[in-house]
Amino acid sequence: MSPLLSRPGHRLLRCPVCRLDLTAAGGALACRNRHSFDLAREGYVNLLRRKKGRRPASGGDSLEQLRHRARLLDAGHFDAIAATIAEHVRQNDTRWWRILDAGSGTGHHLANIAKAVSPDVVGLGLDLSAGAARQAARHWPMFAFAVTDLWTEWPVRDAAVDLVISIFAPKNYPEAARVLRPGGWLAVAYPGADHMIELRGRFGLLSQHEPAARRYTEAARRLIGQPTIHRLRTRMVLDGPAIRSAILMGPNARHIPASALDAEPEPVAVTFDVIVLFARKSETIRH
Repeated sequence: MSPLLSRPGHRLLRCPVCRLDLTAAGGALACRNRHSFDLAREGYVNLLRRKKGRRPASGGDSLEQLRHRARLLDAGHFDAIAATIAEHVRQNDTRWWRILDAGSGTGHHLANIAKAVSPDVVGLGLDLSAGAARQAARHWPMFAFAVTDLWTEWPVRDAAVDLVISIFAPKNYPEAARVLRPGGWLAVAYPGADHMIELRGRFGLLSQHEPAARRYTEAARRLIGQPTIHRLRTRMVLDGPAIRSAILMGPNARHIPASALDAEPEPVAVTFDVIVLFARKSETIRH
């Protein structure tokens, strides 16, 4: 697929300026009001807006974080998340799926879920990091990727999505509720209380906060539907480079200097504790 051609997931997008649908034309996505957004050579589109009076979000994950994340994901350490989500939503009789990955990163989870759910998935990934969108668009030409701030209004059409996934990413429940069709699913994955607990004290990692988990559950119940919780808890031995990647792939990279990991740690059994929250949008909720 030529990178300057529109991808099926682009049909889920709307203009971030006036909210009209975007259509492909001449290597760009444009609306009827002539707001136009060029498709990058790799195939992604930048829809990030700088709103007056609002401090812009930081630039998302760095290329170094993405490299560490790819190392862990390619090793299959987090494949159980995608498998759990796919298994949960496959109970529906949807013949084809429109999946939005809010915080898509490298596109790894979107691709794994799409492969497990249906051969006819229309996939769209949103991420604040242009580097992530660039890598994902290059690696997964069947899906569309766009740069946007997930804490603001998403450039996605109302009730256009069958499944929203948010895996270790910002959780914007109002926007997830808006873009989900009635009967659509939200799947949110976040660290549990024991996630990488063996490394926490040794390297000063960020703690997991129980009140945050309660907020996630309450927001899902209020805005989408009654949530159900799955806990994925495994232990696996990580060698020194894998430990380094596990620490530096996420928000700990902003709190722990890489130099603190210069002395390569010995292999250690590490707990991966992940909570997966599911909520199905009520047929009666309208946004």
